[in-house]
Amino acid sequence: MDDLHGVPSNAPPVGIATGHGSIWVTTAFGEDSLFHFDLRAGQWAPPIRLSSGLAGVAFGLDAVWVADKADNLVYRVDPVTDTVVATIPVGEGPEAIAVGADAVWVANSVQGTVSRIDTTTDRVIATVALRGTPSAIASGMGAVWVVSEAASLLMRIDPATNTVVETVLGTAPSSVVVSDAGVWVSEGVSGTVSRVDPQSLKRLRSLSVGGAADGIAVAGPFVWVTRHVLPAPPQAASGVPRGGTLRVVIPSWGTNEVLADLSPQPNALDPQIGGGTLTTSEILRCCLLRTLVSYVASPYDEGGADLRPDLALGLPSVSADGLVWTFRIRPGLHYAPPMQQREIVAQDFVRSLQRDARVGGSTAYSVIEGYDNAAHGNGGPSTIAGLQTPDDHTLVVHLKEVDGDLPYRFALLESAPIPPSPVDPSAPYGVASGHDSGYGRYLVASGPYMIDGSSALDFSAQPDRQRPVSGLQPGRNLTLVPNPEWRASSDALRPAYVARMEFTIGVTNDAAASMLDDGRVDLILNGTPPPQIMPWLVDKVQADHRLGDIQVHARDYQRAVEMNVAMPPFDDIHVRKAVNYILDKRALRSAHGGDMTGSVMTHYILDSLEGDALSGYDPYSTPDESGSVLMARHEMSLSRYDPGHTGMCTAAACKNILAATIPVGQIGLFPRLYGGFPRLGEMIASNLSQIGLTLNLQSTKAIHDLTQDPAKKIPLDLTFGLGATSKTASDSFSFDFTSSAVGGSLVGATPDQLRDWGYSVKSVPNVDARIHECAQGGVRETQCWAALDVYVMEKVVPVAPYITENVVDVVPSRIAHYSYDQFSDAVALDQIALKPGKGS
Repeated sequence: MDDLHGVPSNAPPVGIATGHGSIWVTTAFGEDSLFHFDLRAGQWAPPIRLSSGLAGVAFGLDAVWVADKADNLVYRVDPVTDTVVATIPVGEGPEAIAVGADAVWVANSVQGTVSRIDTTTDRVIATVALRGTPSAIASGMGAVWVVSEAASLLMRIDPATNTVVETVLGTAPSSVVVSDAGVWVSEGVSGTVSRVDPQSLKRLRSLSVGGAADGIAVAGPFVWVTRHVLPAPPQAASGVPRGGTLRVVIPSWGTNEVLADLSPQPNALDPQIGGGTLTTSEILRCCLLRTLVSYVASPYDEGGADLRPDLALGLPSVSADGLVWTFRIRPGLHYAPPMQQREIVAQDFVRSLQRDARVGGSTAYSVIEGYDNAAHGNGGPSTIAGLQTPDDHTLVVHLKEVDGDLPYRFALLESAPIPPSPVDPSAPYGVASGHDSGYGRYLVASGPYMIDGSSALDFSAQPDRQRPVSGLQPGRNLTLVPNPEWRASSDALRPAYVARMEFTIGVTNDAAASMLDDGRVDLILNGTPPPQIMPWLVDKVQADHRLGDIQVHARDYQRAVEMNVAMPPFDDIHVRKAVNYILDKRALRSAHGGDMTGSVMTHYILDSLEGDALSGYDPYSTPDESGSVLMARHEMSLSRYDPGHTGMCTAAACKNILAATIPVGQIGLFPRLYGGFPRLGEMIASNLSQIGLTLNLQSTKAIHDLTQDPAKKIPLDLTFGLGATSKTASDSFSFDFTSSAVGGSLVGATPDQLRDWGYSVKSVPNVDARIHECAQGGVRETQCWAALDVYVMEKVVPVAPYITENVVDVVPSRIAHYSYDQFSDAVALDQIALKPGKGS
């Protein structure tokens, strides 16, 4: 293609329209957010300054109409003068826009309505309620057409009466357009395009385009559809050597990693209670356990965040109402010894969730009907009403409410199957029954490896008489050997190059570095915040590439200042914005260990969860990311806590503010080498003093443990950790900012809660409706979360992010193949291969 014209912006495009000799494009962030490409001149005109957080755009009635999702507005732009001639309030979350029947029609995705704008008065003259969240809108053939991906509905609005007629159409229709031949609908994840009769609303014809069908347009006799096709997982690299023993050392870092705790913990490697810790999750994912869905062990920009089938035959199907998901399980797959005679079946996943509810205490599956009842013992331990197994290879999951991210939860390790007890098939937790304090030393593998000695496990004995597996000594060592039942042909995600893995556990970081340096081990596996490896070893390998390579990858965890929006002075958004401007993020990164240990973070959600959509987004940009006293003081001067408009917070509430950090002495090398999180707290306190905020800095465990208890009224958490359990942004938003789980920021708290907790403010920001919109899922889910990220950073501002942490691996020259696992934030052990003769 010769005519490629990228939008001259760091922001991704979110809307496109044609008219008045131009192509009009809206972008996701930035004030310069409406662009138009002049077709006659063959170039982009200067951008039109509107607002950050735009959505759809349409052309008609001699005007450009732009939806501002963040501010709940529609702009009318004169295409001749490139100026805004009207600003029109509409419903909450305007997403899509269409022009027809002498009106402008706006689909408000958060509110679930359509606003009708009279173009002679530039005012909303009608609001049409919808039964489903609108995803797209079009006009033609005497009607206005709306599709709802979440509700699987096609809706026809009669402009004469503003009444709605609806029909269920396929699964998750995502876009709609009208031509002389009829109404065309793309059906999202099903990859289907349908032509619909405008009168009867019946399908006239459907065809599959493959992948997921998203945008749709007509031009003359042609219908154009955008589709998203997930590439097949990469095959095991040809020519990569197999065999050998991979030797790994896991340093101790206290109770944060139960496997490496010097006081042996029974829950080490237990997928429901101890397996999700930062180091052992990789051992479980790569080697011991398979789940219904999972990921290729790669960085996110190489497909490592793309969900793929694992024990399931494909990604699950979903009902039209979004409440029932169905997984089809691969037949003929068996467990490792001693349960090699048992096929992995649907009931085994029910068993794992039953144990997760009652023993693990997880809330990840609370959306499943009956899960919370099972967690609290209502209905008996063997009952989760929303899980059904109509046959051995089908698992049906019923939800309490629509949750488009349900499949991601079945990549979590606690959902891995548990085989039944060979002596008591009715035992609710199968072979894990009787091991409520820890199942790891009795774990039956489903992955390419098993713990050495697993064949000797005897589940016919009473649990208290069963001898644990010999190959795991928590706090000391772990040995993995091949699972003879595993077949590479049935596992496209794990190449499993090495023949054996030996882990030395619980040594010091100094000892770990020396062991790698002198060749006693091949890798260091350390899940701590950076740095994970002694700097002298990194420097040595960097100085002599014959020794190996240094691999640096983003760890899906970031640090931020969390502000309690119900506590003065942080109940003023200008104060919160000033905090964002004043932080010297570059200095904070240096204090965390330097450039290699992290990158400056400028927004709330990790880039890996948004597909890098906001990698160029920096709403509080300062020169060299070093903070700006001038910009911060300007923002502070707008606050009511600066009555003299001096740029300094002068009210009494600005002084002696209680601020917590993670205590010193916790979490790995960071406190030892760089002073730890209290040192970051001191630097942040110094930054904030430049705008009149003085802090009472507390770095004790007693104070830090209170930061997520809204009743304790902690104004600031200076080392707040932001991360995601599953690779979806919903995990972050629902944990940090919903009214059902009010945390330290107090975002989402109700007036009654504020009163009960003793706050003087009557209300705080609430983003529940916007979270709910994005949680519906669908082909544009990532775009929705990215828009909410922009909204939170500019309209709510509960946090001031400053660093995204990295993982640094020293990869010695004896390793032939390496990859990083984005899911576990660690070296991908199943992707490691050794050069011939280098493994012991």
